[in-house]
Amino acid sequence: MFLPDRALKDDTRLRFLAPRPPMPEGMSVVPVDLAAFFVLIDRLGRNEALLLLTVKALRQRTGLLALRTNDLAWMLRSTNRRVMRWLDRLVRHRTIVYHLEDLWGVDTVMVEVIVPPFETAPVSAGDYRGAKHHELPTHWFVQVLPRLGRTTFVVYLCLLAQETMPDDEAGFRLADLVGRAKLASGLHARFHLWRLRRHALLQPHPQGQGFVLADPAPPTRFERLVLRYRALPFLRRALFHVALLLLLLAGLIATLLFLPHTP
Repeated sequence: MFLPDRALKDDTRLRFLAPRPPMPEGMSVVPVDLAAFFVLIDRLGRNEALLLLTVKALRQRTGLLALRTNDLAWMLRSTNRRVMRWLDRLVRHRTIVYHLEDLWGVDTVMVEVIVPPFETAPVSAGDYRGAKHHELPTHWFVQVLPRLGRTTFVVYLCLLAQETMPDDEAGFRLADLVGRAKLASGLHARFHLWRLRRHALLQPHPQGQGFVLADPAPPTRFERLVLRYRALPFLRRALFHVALLLLLLAGLIATLLFLPHTP
């Protein structure tokens, strides 16, 4: 059987390989001035500042690819409407501008950040003097933040900022944590500290002197499954409809069971 040479076909392409440097290895990180972050919390609000930080991390992680509203919603353990409400608040604070456009048949929110919020926020000399220029791994925002929740994650960042201060200024007061993370009370702060201990992010000191922060552990197989299902669009609405259907079905069954006993 005659087999023609594939190199003689008209649609055959030539690809020339050239020497290239080895691909860099390492972890994707986002540089963040945590001092400026907590100033933004005080000025904009905890959820709005965390939304900006999450967007910055995801842009660093994925490059110039567009983000879905659902991506921000499930990572922040919120809803699409809340995310848009936070964006509206950022617009009122003149931090961002956005415009809704129809891009190839898909509603797309075109967002522009007016100023780099985590580099130019004014910080007094006495606030977090050693807490600048942290390099946060970007996978924290897709693995750790959804597992902890917004408030507990902010408390973790607050302790992380405090950890880098000099030894004579190390440690923190519960009242400072309440003020910086915008918590409701000291009991609210203790609850989120307990959650950090439950997730093994706040561990007892080896010498028995208080607690030390630990790096987040990789998610377990079950946690990865939960994160995967949380990332599904319309999952919350589908679960609500299923629960409503089961409730109506239970009411119908109860009505049928008690109906013969009525006089």
